[in-house]
Amino acid sequence: MLHVLFGPDEFRASEALRSLRDTLDTDGSLASNTTTIPGRNLSPSELIQHASALPFLAPVRLVIVENLLTSLGSRRGLVDTWQPFLDFLPSMPETNHVVLIESPKRDDRDSSVARSPLLGALKQRPNVTVTEFQELKTWARGGPSEVAQWLQDRAVRRGISIQPQAIEAMAEMVGANLRALAAELEKLATYADGRTITADDVRLLTPVVREERIFDLVDAIVEGHAANALKLLRRMLDDGSETPAHVQLLVARQLRLLVRATEILEGRGSQEDVASITKTRGFPLTKLMRQARSTHRGAAEAALRAVEATDHSIKTGKYTDELAIELLVVQLASLAPRHTRARR
Repeated sequence: MLHVLFGPDEFRASEALRSLRDTLDTDGSLASNTTTIPGRNLSPSELIQHASALPFLAPVRLVIVENLLTSLGSRRGLVDTWQPFLDFLPSMPETNHVVLIESPKRDDRDSSVARSPLLGALKQRPNVTVTEFQELKTWARGGPSEVAQWLQDRAVRRGISIQPQAIEAMAEMVGANLRALAAELEKLATYADGRTITADDVRLLTPVVREERIFDLVDAIVEGHAANALKLLRRMLDDGSETPAHVQLLVARQLRLLVRATEILEGRGSQEDVASITKTRGFPLTKLMRQARSTHRGAAEAALRAVEATDHSIKTGKYTDELAIELLVVQLASLAPRHTRARR
């Protein structure tokens, strides 16, 4: 049987592959009968060879092919080239399972895999299942969002008790990053130690909350709102959730991402290009794109240089770390493009 797993939600695709492994591995022999091969430069005859080999002292064999459809694209004559494999599929041993798993490169509006003529031909063959994993929505009308429902279902499967308010807080803070949500759920369950997870637990333990506050600070800086940026900074410092040095570190990290994002957008790149190069997805990507569209590369680079100068002033004793970070925030806000500052 052939399974095709693709789409922007790579976590659910990987979970589907793991579930298939668990289903097939009835006697513990699957590990020694699993072959994983890269799809790039793979020929039809090579794939047929892998897919026709019988399992060794085991009931099933699993062949995992990574990014075959992505690497092939939509080139002319693709279906003709792969016709031998299409013809082979009906005679593939019943003991064998082939999985084509595609890492997300683009969002669902511009999916090279979805447009693949080879995928279209595969769909017409018997014993072929095709599953596209769209990114779950973080919003809903009159009920829980898809992300919140997924989180609730996962908690039930894992035997974890969690308040609806805690689920909503996690979905709002982390967004559609299911891998991060799954990890946070396990961490919160360990912390709760058998009791119901509350929204307070989420606010206390979820590091994305800290990341979100940094995003808000950088938002205010990029938009030139010095007073708001200082207010956010003072709140973080006064409640003890951050130190000046750590704020500086996180701001520098976000500005480096911002430099890359503005460079990509000014070079006519897309959001998918930004996601691929900066390795960001979900909520962090949404915030980064908003910031990148609110400024330009020159301003982002100047801001990053200002952070480096502040670091030097602290190390040489010119300013205390707290005064230095406050002066930095004011300076960074002053670097925002004028049209951005006038927008609010």
